[in-house]
Formats: sequence, C-alpha cells, structure tokens
Amino acid sequence: MSFKRLDAIDINYVDSAADRSLKIAGTTGVGEARLYAGNNEKDLDEFFELDNIECFFMLKEDLVNYLQDAKEEYENPSREYQHNISNLYIEKVKETNSISFDKIKVYFKKTYDSGHRYYLVLYPNKENRQNYAHLRNICLPRMTVITFVKLEDNESHKRYIYMKPIFYIDPAKREALDEQNELATLNNESSENEKIVKERYRKKQTQYRLSLLEKMPACLITNVSDDRLLVACHVKPYCVCDEDEKYDVKNGIVLTPTYHTLFDLGFITFDKDGRLLISPFLSNLNKSRLNLIELKAYRLQQGTEKYMKYHREHIFNTIKFDDLDFID
Repeated sequence: MSFKRLDAIDINYVDSAADRSLKIAGTTGVGEARLYAGNNEKDLDEFFELDNIECFFMLKEDLVNYLQDAKEEYENPSREYQHNISNLYIEKVKETNSISFDKIKVYFKKTYDSGHRYYLVLYPNKENRQNYAHLRNICLPRMTVITFVKLEDNESHKRYIYMKPIFYIDPAKREALDEQNELATLNNESSENEKIVKERYRKKQTQYRLSLLEKMPACLITNVSDDRLLVACHVKPYCVCDEDEKYDVKNGIVLTPTYHTLFDLGFITFDKDGRLLISPFLSNLNKSRLNLIELKAYRLQQGTEKYMKYHREHIFNTIKFDDLDFID
C-alpha cells in the first residue's frame, strides 16, 4: 500500500477528555472519552468524512515519544492536578511499552450538540475503548495537541486518519528551561559566583546573535530585515549541542518569530539544497495562511547542512509512509 496526504487538523486536548487520574484541579466532569473538535460542523464534517473513513489509527511509537516529551511535567508538575501525577510516570511508561502491537485502530462517530459543539465519540465496543485508552491514559490536558492527518491509499482510494498526540512546550518556555539547565551546569563547573557565570553566558548569547545577524541580516523566509523582529535560531537545538556547536554561527538561521516557532516545533525544515519542507501535520489552511510553498528554494549559509540534517532527522515532524502498510 502507498499513501498520499490529503489534509491535517489539530485539536486541543482539553480537560473534559482526560483520564480521571490526570485532570486539572478545580475542573468538573468525569472524562467522557470524547474529543471536542470545534464548532464548525460543515468544515469538520468535510475533513473527517466519518461515513467514508475506514478507521482512525495511532502508532505505539508516537505514544512512547509523547511520554518522553512529557516526562518533566509528570515528574515536576507545573500545574495543580486533582491527583499527584509525579508518581505515575514510570507506570505509564511501562504500560505503553507493553502494548503488543505497533498500530492501534480506533473508530469514532460524531455528536453535535445544542451548544454547537462538535465531538468525536468512540463507538462503545470493548476493544475500541481499550485501544483508545492507550492514548487517553497518558495525555495531559491543555498541554497536548492531537493532530489528525487524512490519508488516501493510492491504489484502493480508501481513506484513513492518522492521529498523533503531541506534548506542547512553548518555545520561549523551552528556551528558558535550556538556559536554566545550562546555567546550573556552568555554576557546577565554575568556581566563580553565579552572577559572573550568568553574565558570561548572556554575553555569549548576545554575541552569537550579533554574529549570526552579520551573516544573515534578514529573515530567511520573509526577507524582513528589522532587527527588532528577528530571532537568531539554533538549527541543532542548543541543549543537545557540544561546546563547539553551541556558538557556531553555521548552526543558526535568522527568522521572524512566527517562522521561528514553526521551525522549533518541527513544522518546517530545509533539505540539503535549501528547499523548504513542510510537515504533513500542518493543515492546508495554515500552509496557505502562512504563505508556505513546498520546495521553494532559500539560500542557507555554507556549512549549515550538517546541522540541518540533524533538524530533519530529529526535530521535523514527518510521516514514515513506508511504515503504514498495515491496513487491510
């Protein structure tokens, strides 16, 4: 089987859908095992095509990766939950790793209530609920996005929807955490006081930005050249760089904030020739609104490709279509 991507949408995973053990303090409801998708019935019907879809499916690999990304929130919660979730992480990992199949099928129908709310509701058979529970038992509300990608088999023209949970960390928060971790490491390694270490770190960051702006004085995609609107982005994330890579200007591109976020979240990347690659998880509507053109060529710095290769392989959100040939 070979598939082509048709479109994608995102759904914010809200508290009402969460498992009881993961609900946020102060919220009500028992967790109805249904997903709130939005309000526009016509558009949602056109995407989900529930009478025409063979099945929804998840990948075990995505559930494992979700837990890896959510580890810090589980072990050191940033919000108050109804229950203590800090002791649940190991149990969740064991349960997920013990799933006996790599692809998990799920079946939904819809409800559209008097409040104009569109829900995806599970068909109530036992196997379907058990399959969906693999996702519901690990996803943290308001910190998770469920992305749905509609696919079509090129031969049979049957359609399927791939659903992937993504633990969302705001890029600014991620950068702040990286800074805290780096400063903690530097403080442990240095005999100087914390203030001096912090000043030296900030100076290096500032110099890196200035050096990168000298090489790339405008946003790679928009060509905006106002320094106030530009972000110096690491291609290979700072937190996984060795000492030589951290301040290598070749490990950087200049973008405006929106495209920086898209790059950091893996919605866009560039091939070895500087052509734009767009994640299949980004909706057609958002691609149009953001004026993103697949394979449009941009000029990267010489020497950036080794870092961009890391970004493509480890950050970019793509689909391994060859791994999806399991559906009847």
